[in-house]
Amino acid sequence: MQQISVQRHQLAEGPFWCAQQQALYWVDIPACQVWCWHQTTNQTEHWTLPKKVSAVFTTQGERLLVTLADGVAYLDKQTGELEYLCDLDSDIPSNRSNDAKCDPDGSLWVGTMDDEEQGVSGRLWKVTPEGKKTLMLEGVGIANTLAWDAERGRFYFGDSMTRKVHAFPYPEFYDVRSQKPFFEVKEGIGADGSCIDQQACLWNANWDGSRIVRYNPEGEVMQTVELPFKKPTSCVLGGVDGNTLFITSASVATSDAQLEQQPLSGHVVAIDLKAEYGLEVAGEPSQPFAGA
Repeated sequence: MQQISVQRHQLAEGPFWCAQQQALYWVDIPACQVWCWHQTTNQTEHWTLPKKVSAVFTTQGERLLVTLADGVAYLDKQTGELEYLCDLDSDIPSNRSNDAKCDPDGSLWVGTMDDEEQGVSGRLWKVTPEGKKTLMLEGVGIANTLAWDAERGRFYFGDSMTRKVHAFPYPEFYDVRSQKPFFEVKEGIGADGSCIDQQACLWNANWDGSRIVRYNPEGEVMQTVELPFKKPTSCVLGGVDGNTLFITSASVATSDAQLEQQPLSGHVVAIDLKAEYGLEVAGEPSQPFAGA
């Protein structure tokens, strides 16, 4: 297991692997920071923004796309300037963005949540490169896990408050939350961020569960990756051959004594799945935003 981050984060989230740059991007939500680690040089860089940021994506141009507390914006990597594409939940100022991913067409899907985790005021939005936003779901607690299995016509989306991840139809989308979930985690654990591999298996970070769990398309557990910290937040497959599992984590709500016992809490780590687990699986490349 390799430590990627150079400092402990409060709430590292949204890992995004850019194959073209051979770089890993992620955010620290309460620190309002976007980070990038370049694998070829082992160097990191970061940008501090004026508002909380929950996810980051490369685009068709040089700019990045970020999901901020109150909307979606382009980030100029050279100047740090932001250009808003659209706002989100302007009628619910206590909401902020949370987990977000781009679909196979390059449109952004972003979930929102109450920043204090009070109630279910969160939503799920779809945002096109032109900035058109469409409300897909309401009544969301903590939006997490966005992943697509286009071959099976599925979009995976979860709510950490319910501990459930559902398989929604895609591209013909409708609400299936009243139906049996794709999987449900035990009480006391949150189904946090996920990624999908080339075998259509879903890898899910178990918040407060100290592990990443891999589910096959039938929802059966295939592998479990035990971690030396309690709060993994999300994961992505990347690296030169796509066989490296990058994991973000949190140090919030963790005592000094626990941090001493779990020194990697709040860090971003990399696991060589072939070397450490004998798993020769590769990830689907992170999907960039279709705008520039």
